[in-house]
Amino acid sequence: MSKEQTDSKRAEKWTFALTVVSLIAGGTVVAGLVDRWSSSPSDDISVAASSSITMTSTPDEIPAEDVPEFSYVTPSAVYPTTIPGCEKVEAPEEDSFFSYILDGSDTYDDPRFPWFSSAKAAAMSEAVKQALPKDVELKFASPSRSLQFGPISAPSTSDELPEGWTIEDLASTDASATILRGEASGGLSVSVNSSKAPVPPCIAGSLVERRSLADGSVVDVQDSWSEINGQRTLSRSAFLYGIDGTRVHAYLDDTADRVGAEVQASGALPLTIDELVSLVSLPQLRITTPAPPGTAPLSPGCHGIPRDSGDVAELDRATIERLNAVLEVRWRAVPPGFPILDTGPGTLTVAENDKSTACQRLLTRTGDSESTLNMTITGGQPLPTEPNKYDPSYDGHPLEVVTRPDGSVIERDERNYATVPMTNDGSKAESTQETSRSVVVTRPNGTQVSVSSSAAIPNDPMTFAQLEFLATTEGLEIR
Repeated sequence: MSKEQTDSKRAEKWTFALTVVSLIAGGTVVAGLVDRWSSSPSDDISVAASSSITMTSTPDEIPAEDVPEFSYVTPSAVYPTTIPGCEKVEAPEEDSFFSYILDGSDTYDDPRFPWFSSAKAAAMSEAVKQALPKDVELKFASPSRSLQFGPISAPSTSDELPEGWTIEDLASTDASATILRGEASGGLSVSVNSSKAPVPPCIAGSLVERRSLADGSVVDVQDSWSEINGQRTLSRSAFLYGIDGTRVHAYLDDTADRVGAEVQASGALPLTIDELVSLVSLPQLRITTPAPPGTAPLSPGCHGIPRDSGDVAELDRATIERLNAVLEVRWRAVPPGFPILDTGPGTLTVAENDKSTACQRLLTRTGDSESTLNMTITGGQPLPTEPNKYDPSYDGHPLEVVTRPDGSVIERDERNYATVPMTNDGSKAESTQETSRSVVVTRPNGTQVSVSSSAAIPNDPMTFAQLEFLATTEGLEIR
């Protein structure tokens, strides 16, 4: 086998790696167990004859006898064998392991990947959603869990990559969601990247079929399972090697829900192999297909404010729609001088980091001044108490705490700070001075509405009166 083929096969394997992600100062370490695609279950392949990994860990603070054993089992590859669509099938290789650090950038406009942008991500997201069969439903969730493609994640440098790997091979944009179809449900993820590597050879255990498309592109499909500590998960995949350098990987399993560390498997996959092949073959996903003219970029994502959510239930679609309708009415009644929004006011979604919080992030303009408006709404919050300004621990924030006649408590605050953005090469850009104003209203029933506006100097954030007008909107209740 040539070096070119070996490098290509390594790059292909990573896409199906079992990954472990941990946050560290300065970036994200991604560690990959580079494993083959597991072969599909059949009558002559049993768990007893499967590939397996058994691990035990003994931290110093936990007695060895109390540490549970961890086992990961997949079907063994049969070799020699034949695979439909493959002229030749090669033997599986030994597993290998490596890690790299993500650069931590969070932008849709990375100059290293000119084929991608926020508008391209919006077009791709819409295409994938529209391509799902009519009887398939997306589980209500935050945008990042509703098949919305995020910014490209890429290694911070090519120095730590193994020979034959490039940043382009490992830099991808991803979309994921839980999908429902009758009694079947599962997690769907779609990953897109570009690569100059050739189509790899067929490897026993890595695919069950190879299909050739009319334009010369190739799609490898897999249908398999794995077991963690004896609990089986079904999986199905399709990987497109586009003739134009596009790589699209769609992966589906039947793990729709997780309760703590326990996975809840539905026992059935909600998409067929043919449907997955159609998904990865969408022309809108090709790196050479530009976003249609006039495609609106994706709205900025939003996050909740870390706090004690107590027993507050997850927000559903009906609640988000009700809150958006209330905000749309309120915005039509704003007094003169309010800023202009870049999008409509009714854009609340479930927060990315808190399923019990609704949030939105909007760009605003007043004359030549630009600012960012953030709003979060959550429930189950205790009424704050006015700080003791004579307490040595009081740092001057919030600036003011007022209790209204109805029992609601309003907190007003203003802060000045510096932001230091990171460039794509990992270096720090020039710092920017910003001012942020906020109004937080906590109602006696536990609903808390936080509205803040931040602007880079010399721009001005929204006034306290404007923020309070929004924060005190009647009907913004988490019931």
